[in-house]
Parts: sequence; C-alpha cells; structure tokens
Amino acid sequence: MTTLLPLRHLFLALFLMAAAAPGLAAPTVATPIDLGSRRELFVDEFLIAQKSGLELRLHSPTPKEIVMVRDAPWEGSGSDFERLIRDGDIIRMYYMAAELTNADATKMRSDPGGTSPRVTYACYAESKDGIHWVKPALGLFDFHGSKQNNIVWAQPKLDNFTPFKDANPDCPPAERYKAVMAGTGGLFALKSADGVHWSLLSAKPIITRGKFDTQNNAFWDPLRKQYWCYVRDFHAPGGERTNNTRAGVRDIQVSTSIDFREWSEPRTLRYGDTPDEALYINVIEPYPRAPHLFVGFPARYVDRPFSSAALQSLPDPAHRRGRMKFSARYGTVVTDGLFMTSRDGENFHRWSEAFVRPGPQRRDNWVYGDGFVGLGLLETPAEDPTADPELSLYIHENHWKQPNRLRRHTLRMDGFVSLSAGQNPGEFVSKPLTFSGRTLTLNFATSAAGGIRVELLGANGQPLPGFSLAECDELFGDTISRTVTWADRDDLSALAGRHLQLRMVLSDADLYSLKFQ
Repeated sequence: MTTLLPLRHLFLALFLMAAAAPGLAAPTVATPIDLGSRRELFVDEFLIAQKSGLELRLHSPTPKEIVMVRDAPWEGSGSDFERLIRDGDIIRMYYMAAELTNADATKMRSDPGGTSPRVTYACYAESKDGIHWVKPALGLFDFHGSKQNNIVWAQPKLDNFTPFKDANPDCPPAERYKAVMAGTGGLFALKSADGVHWSLLSAKPIITRGKFDTQNNAFWDPLRKQYWCYVRDFHAPGGERTNNTRAGVRDIQVSTSIDFREWSEPRTLRYGDTPDEALYINVIEPYPRAPHLFVGFPARYVDRPFSSAALQSLPDPAHRRGRMKFSARYGTVVTDGLFMTSRDGENFHRWSEAFVRPGPQRRDNWVYGDGFVGLGLLETPAEDPTADPELSLYIHENHWKQPNRLRRHTLRMDGFVSLSAGQNPGEFVSKPLTFSGRTLTLNFATSAAGGIRVELLGANGQPLPGFSLAECDELFGDTISRTVTWADRDDLSALAGRHLQLRMVLSDADLYSLKFQ
C-alpha cells in the first residue's frame, strides 16, 4: 500500500529537491550591488539575476471608508489633486476646489493663463489619524462675503496648488513649506513658515516650459541633494515634444534644481518598452520606507468613441451628455490609476495594468477623474491593533458632481508588487551584492501550505557553510518583517561586506521586500 506524505512533508521534500538540484546558474557581475541596510522592494528586476517559476505581480489597494465629503459651496463639483503631509502629530491635507459645470470653470481648467475670472481655490484640512478630518475656518480669503471657510490660497489664474514640507537642512525657516502652482506664464513657487499662511516666492515663474494643467509637484531629495519637480506637458506620437495639444499625447516632464530658484530644462520621462499612453497626474515622490526609490501613480487618460455601445451603457448618460456641451472629451474620456517606480527619477518601470480601476458601475463612476490617487502615502494603524500597520491612500469619487467624496484605501506596507509563486516551487538568484548589519528580514505572505527558504551563495556560486537551503528554517505566515534563520541562527554579521548572492525558493507565496539590518 502506498503511503501518502502529509502536505507539509511533501512541501519540505520539494524544497530539499530544489536544494539538491543544480538550480539557476549564478552569473558573475563585476561590481556587486551595495545594499547597505536599506530596504529593497520587488517592484522591478533590480535585484534579480535569474528567476524561474516566479512572476512580478501588481497588487491593488482595498477601498475603506469615506473620510471627507466636499459639500461646501466653494468646493464645487471638482475637488481633487489632494496633497497629504504628515507633520509631527497632525496630517495636513491640501486640495483644489473647483466648479466644473460652467463655462468659466471649463475655460480656467483647460487654460490657466486665460482671461476667465478665478474659479478655483486651494483648501486645507487636518487630521490626527488619517480617518477623521477637520476643515478649519481659517479666516484668510473671502468667499461670497465671508471668510469662514478653509480656503488657504486664492488668487486670479490659480490652479493646481501643491505644497510640500522642505526637508533641506539649509532651508530658511520662512520657506519651510513650499508649493508650486500653475499661473499665467508658467509654474510659480510659493513659501510659508507654518503651512497655512502663504506668499509668492517670486513674481516670476520658476519653470516656463510645459502645460501645467494638472497636478504638478516638487520635493527635496536628501539622497541626491536636489529638488525635483514633475510637470505636465505633451509630446507628439513618436516622442517629440509638441505644442499641438489636440494631436499631442499627455506626458510627464521632470526638472531639477539645487536652490529651488533656477531649474533645469524639463526632460520627458522614459518608460522602456511600455506602450505610449496618455498620462494625466503623476503623483511621484520618494517612497518613505525606501527613499532611494521613487513611486508614482499617474492617471491613464483614455478617450473612447461616444458612438460605442459600451460608452453609452456607462452610468448617468444624461449627465455625461451635459458635460459634453462644454467639451466633448468631458463625456468620452475615462481614466484609471497606474503604478510606476524609478531609481534615477527619469527612467520609470510603469505597469500597463491598472493599479486602481474605476470599479463596478454605479451612478457616479466611470468618468474622467476616476483613479486619481492623492499625493502622499501615510503609514496608519490597521483596524485590528494587533496587526501590522498599513499604507493609506486617498482617492476621490463623484467627480463632476457635488458632493464630491474622498475615500481612504489601504495597502500592506511595501505591498505594491510582489515576487509571486504558485504552489509549484519557483526560485530566483540575486545579483551579487554586499550588505551591512547582522540579520536579513523579509516582508512576505504565504498560504497555510506555502513557504519560503533562503540560501546564501559565495563568490563561487556555491552555498556558504551553514546557510544552505536545506539548513534554512522555513518561513510561512503573513508579516511585514520576519527574520530569516538557519538552524535557529540569524547572525550574519561575519558576512557583512562580503560579496554574496541570495537564492530563494518560494511556494504559494508573495515576497514584497527584504532588508539587511
């Protein structure tokens, strides 16, 4: 009679077979990657020399509660372009408020340098936890005879006001908060000592080449010691920059500066062999847990034929036709949210699949404005206090209608993309690397039957004594930080600074990031 192995014993046998097999060849690279003690995310193939039976899998955030309803008269039907900043014990939110359903608003949003009167405002809100928000009465700007509102900045031709807190150690206290906004002649800079009271940094624009008619954003990069500014522009099909916005493809440009006054000529971002698609907002910033890595959440702009039966079946066709009286594309364009990363600020790995889809059809979605992720990732506690913290993202709903809503979404820490295996074991070998620290921790999730084992390879491609796959204690569970052990030993300090490679075997598992520490 045949004896069946228990499932976990069978899984262990598969691992040991993988350990005994030749496995993937360990290629040699002249200069190893110096990881130091920084966290590396599996959002691209940066660490991977070879892999088999594994794929990079994009994940999506989980919708949570509505955290804000924008129903004040000045907030209009187009509150959007959120900017979130954790600042000590409070979280600051800035957002644009605009009326999208009248001719003046339409002209303003499509032509910030035009002749229409002001129809947009920059608004402000605060929170302690990212869920409960207060819109304070700031008393700064008049709206229809009253200053009892949360308008934080207003002036003629204002659009796309996007602040940041300047982490440059040489930043003067009066400029600790900076912002960029579109105006007549280009992109202007503002300054503030407290994040609430603002003034122009200069009467002249800091960047003049670009269209700027969506959220543009800037930040200080402490690793590269420079400012970055990402702005909207157009290029012709095929790649050359164009002033013909009707025939052009919406794109993202980047400029850099040492002092926030003088800026380089904007350069168009590159995406490798990714299809040339129209991109609206960019939402690019360093990832807080791995600031050498830039993450971005551009919105993909897709113009569908109005005659198509599928477009006709989307929600609220009467309202869609009404929007088209101002501009045809206000009824025919639909959008979703994408995800991309970069290690140099100009070359991005962009996923073609949506990170945020418009979702199941309901009364107010599948419109131009879906999938616009707010700028600023927040680390927030999980609903269950015993669980790991999460990332919170904020995405508005009901665009073109009032009240506009803002919904919080959550994602596991580092959980944008994983190196993923099915039940059959897959494996990868890293590029040669060095590290500092004494332990290796992983952010991963497995099924009850799945698991991960790690092997350390020397310069000759052979397992280092005591750190083979067979000696590795199997990892299973779902956690953002677990220390790898070999026969209950985790101390790697004797290997710090040595050239080595990682070999990992995964089964029914997702690996999100790793960190030596």
